[in-house]
Amino acid sequence: MKSHKEKIDELITLKRENNLLNHISTSFFNKGETIAEKNLNEYVIWRRNYWVGTFYPIFRIRFNENDEIKSIKSELSLNGKLWVLIISGLILSFFLFALLIPIFEDFEYLDYTDLIMLTVYGLLVVCFYLVLRNFYKNETKYLANELKIAIGIESKENIERIENGKKEWTLKSTLIRLIFYPISIAIILFTVNSMFQGNYLRGDALFGILLPIGYLYADIRILRKKRIANDGNGTK
Repeated sequence: MKSHKEKIDELITLKRENNLLNHISTSFFNKGETIAEKNLNEYVIWRRNYWVGTFYPIFRIRFNENDEIKSIKSELSLNGKLWVLIISGLILSFFLFALLIPIFEDFEYLDYTDLIMLTVYGLLVVCFYLVLRNFYKNETKYLANELKIAIGIESKENIERIENGKKEWTLKSTLIRLIFYPISIAIILFTVNSMFQGNYLRGDALFGILLPIGYLYADIRILRKKRIANDGNGTK
């Protein structure tokens, strides 16, 4: 019988070092490839799909002396971490130079409109981060389950049974949806409005619309799949 390491070797299509340059290359050219940095007792594996884009996770897989999996840990790729810093810097720069500095330079004319603008912008930034974080967590779990199924650690049926058995309308999940759904829709509407300001399409606004759409699609898809599965079980 093949060991876990041997099964993972069969999944790997490219061998690359886990460095920034290779992760930038993955973001542009290696969609769908299973890429790995292979060491004696640890593999670092990553795969970019359509939804996670640049913000895909890497999986650190440690093996025991029998080449069986000892642990699997995930973290954001180096390119994803770089873009987090870049986006954070851009948001902070906009906040300082487009909002705060003009307000302080004209402080004697400060009114409630400026305060409302600052509050709305701050809320949108926080909500954008929360939507991105929630979406990343869901996609990481999805990719991890795909890996476990391919290796044979878990079966597709067992994972589906566990996922379908989880209640999606607990108090916590209901509150999260009551918060995230309106936030996602607000971000989409805000971004669409920004894209067409001045009667021209702003390409830099496209990024802001993909994440909330992806989050809504993924969550509604999960709910629909569970409803179909539960309806199917109920008719047996």
